[in-house]
Amino acid sequence: MLTSRIPSVNDTYFQHKVLTKIHGKPTYETLQTLTTELKANAGSVPSTLGGGQHGHLALIMSPARYATLTHTVPWSAPANPGPFVPPVPPGTAAQIEAARDVWKELRQSFELLQATEKALVALIVQAIDPIYLRALLNRATGQYSTDIRAVIMHLFATHGKITPQQVTAKHQEVYKMHYDISQPVDTVFNAIEDLSDLSEHANSPMSAQQHIDLAYVVLAREPILQQDIRLWNRRPAADRTWVNMLAHFREAQADLSSLPTASDVYPGQPHHQANSVNAMADLVAQRLLDAMPDTVVEEPAASPIPSTLDQVNALTQRESAIQARETALHTQMQEMMALMRTSSSSHQSNYNRGSHNRGRGRSNDRNSGRGRSQRNNPRTYCWSHGACAHT
Repeated sequence: MLTSRIPSVNDTYFQHKVLTKIHGKPTYETLQTLTTELKANAGSVPSTLGGGQHGHLALIMSPARYATLTHTVPWSAPANPGPFVPPVPPGTAAQIEAARDVWKELRQSFELLQATEKALVALIVQAIDPIYLRALLNRATGQYSTDIRAVIMHLFATHGKITPQQVTAKHQEVYKMHYDISQPVDTVFNAIEDLSDLSEHANSPMSAQQHIDLAYVVLAREPILQQDIRLWNRRPAADRTWVNMLAHFREAQADLSSLPTASDVYPGQPHHQANSVNAMADLVAQRLLDAMPDTVVEEPAASPIPSTLDQVNALTQRESAIQARETALHTQMQEMMALMRTSSSSHQSNYNRGSHNRGRGRSNDRNSGRGRSQRNNPRTYCWSHGACAHT
């Protein structure tokens, strides 16, 4: 029996007081929306169970998916502690009171969990037409099942059934998706999470390593993330978890998003693209310098009177190390500048075509009375932008 100390979890904690109504027969998409809202509600109800960081979210998620969250321990639902029974043999008054406090906490945790499950099931009953919930109704008690996860699994198995073909098609879609640094990196992570939900409802759940591998494949196609990919690979194997991967590439995306592109800095003004490309090159060069490890040259052991030959050898080794480092940096800079110049040339080509058309229109207007047109040929050539008016 619930006590008055347990508040109405719907009014006090739930983010979605009413779930999105499903009109007609449920589908996978509508059930997925409903499940997302249920997760938000369950996670809003505080609990010390399962690590204490995610409320009662474990009521909705499978144990495998719950284990992928941060700061979690295996969820163990509290059992009904029953009426309070003093310890045997009887102890002191203080010991009995301490035992009563433990019993109160266990009972409150049990009752709060029961209240949360009942409130979640009640929201489902309001959101879905009763005809599609009839199999969950206990005719003897007139109540629906209070096991919220059992209700969700029944709905997906009955009305949102997923075939292996759908899972394979979704996997290929995510595998081939294109990501660039202008997009939030969570675009990739959310797509993988959606695929994981789809796989779980098809009874083919993805492992945490499969999450990591798929995200790695997609993110590795972005050239500017290559340094962050290498840093990720250098982490210890035990440290390369799904949660750490989210944090690692979110930080990388936030860092790299400060790099401007020509079209972002000077929209509609191609004659400024060279300046923006140079600014980007400076930022990239600084990033490469920061990322490149310093070369450590072991100098020969000091002697009381170093010979001239030893000094020459030490100087030669140091110059060779510096030259090797500058060569590697120059090669990386050449690659990055080639990519940026390709982008700049594409923007300039579009601009030149537009300028040529506008110039031809003005020429036709001036020469319409004489019945002839003239072509404006540029007399200068710019190495950054091609045939333009720059000197």
